[in-house]
Amino acid sequence: MKLYRNRKKTLKLFFSFAGLFLVLLLAFLYSIGLFDSVISVKLAAATSVLGLIVAIVLLKILFSLKDTSPLIELNNDGIKARVTALSKAAGLIYWKDVLDMVIEKRHGDMLVVVSVARSDHYIPVIRKKLSAFMIDGIQDERGNLQICLTASELDMDAEALFSSMTSFRKAIER
Repeated sequence: MKLYRNRKKTLKLFFSFAGLFLVLLLAFLYSIGLFDSVISVKLAAATSVLGLIVAIVLLKILFSLKDTSPLIELNNDGIKARVTALSKAAGLIYWKDVLDMVIEKRHGDMLVVVSVARSDHYIPVIRKKLSAFMIDGIQDERGNLQICLTASELDMDAEALFSSMTSFRKAIER
């Protein structure tokens, strides 16, 4: 089963960031005195740095619109996801290593949290692709990995993603 990007959701995200970029651009132009001949160095520095970050995110979103590969792929071996940095870095997560899947609300987003055993197998792979800062706190108290999957760019919501994943897993276990 392959789950693809919802182009409308991605375009909505793009236009939201484009609006933010426009506001930052106007604030920058105001801070350099274009409108009232008063220069504000601190505001100019802050808006230029934030504007640069937003511009990078805009380019990343624009390039992702051309990507037609699936964001989540469920197959007989396991789950291969590219919806979060951690899921992308982990690569293929084998079904035999998946202990549990639950839906949780974290930071305003509904996520499917996949609890994965054999962290000693996945952590070296993840360390090669992510910084140590990103890896802190990905294990629960029992040493299992907690890999979050978001449906924010998919054609479905988190409940539908969770349902699809659990039904696919049950079907292959038969």
